[in-house]
Amino acid sequence: MIKDEDIIFITTTLHSKWLNYQREIIKKLFSDSPHIIIDGGSDWPYAWFYWMKAIKDVPGKWFIHLDEDCFIESREEILRLIEKMDLEGYTLSAVSDAYHHYRGANKVAINSFFMIGNKKDFMEVDFDYSDMNFNLTPEGWRNNKGILFDPEKHSLDFNYPHEIMGNGENPSYEQEPYYALLWKLKERGKKFYYLYPHFDERFKSTNPRIDSDSKDIAIHMWYTRFWDSSMDVHGLPNSERYRRIEEHLKNKK
Repeated sequence: MIKDEDIIFITTTLHSKWLNYQREIIKKLFSDSPHIIIDGGSDWPYAWFYWMKAIKDVPGKWFIHLDEDCFIESREEILRLIEKMDLEGYTLSAVSDAYHHYRGANKVAINSFFMIGNKKDFMEVDFDYSDMNFNLTPEGWRNNKGILFDPEKHSLDFNYPHEIMGNGENPSYEQEPYYALLWKLKERGKKFYYLYPHFDERFKSTNPRIDSDSKDIAIHMWYTRFWDSSMDVHGLPNSERYRRIEEHLKNKK
């Protein structure tokens, strides 16, 4: 049986008002789980990796990394997913960074807006970001260690269990700096389970699910930096999207 104390929550945040909504949900659904807040507003991209040191001495077998605009919908689905990961030997579970409405990058990589990981497996990987330098280039993020996607090493066990939708893929583009960590995990033979990226028409959001017919695990909004702007997002002003999600969250209290 998985207990709250087995799960560590982490949010890398820009300190918007949406963090408070997320914290309330986590406290309500997982009252005895620690929730670590990481300042993501400066020292990017290195700030993304801070959580790895932050959880090192925190008791727990599993961690859940969230962006602050990702709001948990179901405790039961999270526990069901962790049970699946534990039973089937998955190190990491998240939405692929390809094949959906918001991303068409590397299919083997994941997006960390909602990411469940086996803490022990992550702590054992040979990866020290403190002596790495990152640069954003036309081909995506590059690092001074030369850790890049190699299809012969990193996609041998790739299995995408869902329909392909949205933007397709671009395996040569390193969309995020943390891809380097994913490639090191793959080199250790670690398994990834890819969540279904349900597109929610209400909010134009990406809602991770275990499979297409499952309940939503969470709702991820995207574009938090511009939450109160009129920029168009799949046919809706971003401010309207966030007005709708705020109403939804208030109604759930």
